Amino acid sequence: MADPQLALWFDGVHTATITDHGFGTISLQYTPEAQNSSALLSTKLPIREEPYPWVECVHFLDGLLPEDDVRKMLADKARIPHEDTFMMLGAYGKDCAGAVQVLPLGEEPNNEPHKIRWTTDEELAKAIASLPTAPLGIGIDSSIRVSLGGLQGKLLVVRDGPRIGMPLDGSPTTHILKPARLNEDGTEQWPSIAELELFGLRLVEASVRLSRSKRQIAAAAEVITVQGRKAILVERYDRDAQSKPVRRIHQEDFCQALGMKQKYQKPAENSPTLKLIAQVLTDNASNPPQERELLLKYLTVNLALGNCDMHARNIGLTIDRGTVRLAPAYDVVPTAAWAHADRELSLHVGAGAHIDEVDGRHLMDEAASWGVPSKIAARQIRTALGEMLDALPALIEQSRAEGWFTPMILDVADDTRKRIGRLTPPSA
Repeated sequence: MADPQLALWFDGVHTATITDHGFGTISLQYTPEAQNSSALLSTKLPIREEPYPWVECVHFLDGLLPEDDVRKMLADKARIPHEDTFMMLGAYGKDCAGAVQVLPLGEEPNNEPHKIRWTTDEELAKAIASLPTAPLGIGIDSSIRVSLGGLQGKLLVVRDGPRIGMPLDGSPTTHILKPARLNEDGTEQWPSIAELELFGLRLVEASVRLSRSKRQIAAAAEVITVQGRKAILVERYDRDAQSKPVRRIHQEDFCQALGMKQKYQKPAENSPTLKLIAQVLTDNASNPPQERELLLKYLTVNLALGNCDMHARNIGLTIDRGTVRLAPAYDVVPTAAWAHADRELSLHVGAGAHIDEVDGRHLMDEAASWGVPSKIAARQIRTALGEMLDALPALIEQSRAEGWFTPMILDVADDTRKRIGRLTPPSA
């Protein structure tokens, strides 16, 4: 009897076949159609004839699925083992991150008009309230078959003007809705998290500049309220909602690109580092110097903001029509704003492991390890910090004018100004 198989579709093409060999092992093999195209799934999985064994493809495929408890809850809903990647992709792979769809072998993507269940405020609030036991909105309709990596409670939704809907039968989503997590007494576990994440995204967009480039720097977002509960609604940069039908844009995170399970830097473990991430850009990006500049500016702004959670699954690549480059910034949260949050950096900067110890020398040492000349690195860091300092007053006023201001924004801005001084590279 032949081994069970699934078809991995990429940008409308059957690009690879996933085969279940039993005992929890699977392989991935590019199809002949893919071998005659530029349909690259991952920088870690270049197109070739021979199949990729489990040890080489596992981290890319697992990266298409949620993590830990969310994955277990999805598995329980489908009554399948959570550790069985093949079965999980078969159950939830119809709309993954990037341009990937995983379908039963012989089934083709549905090109008919997308099926959307438009929700009332009451239904949306119920789906949000059910996230601890029904992640990604699976409790609202049995036809929801979406997947996205990560631990945070979120809904994958479709936004059309004032309407928000749930995708059915693998229809592409356009936005990610992340509600503030609540304590048992109804207070926010991380006070003002939606507003602070929006502040972080807007600050990155205002602070990071690339010469001769008008590309998107950070994910677009807004703060909304669903029956009294704050949430951030983030536009997916891996979807082109202006295209009809919605076009999927391929992306992968750096755990996938590095072929690693661990997303945090840990001593004596096979774990990601900023140097390894920069090397992926050097080896694969369409314009390596520009992408390293962007990575350095992302890093600089995140440090000044107080985001300790810039880990390898919160940074990614877009792989679109032959162009490989750093993805827009997302999940930019000033975690240092909360006294009870971990202040260790998910990815260390030079020899600096904690937000309170990292300074301009650490940043310069980190950039040097990527091969960036010191004069260029110092200029790029100073430029990002200067743009950031200039942007703070206007962004605070913008938050007031748009109605998402919270006093914690002022605290974050004050702390950011202090870190800007410390992170400025020393004079030569």
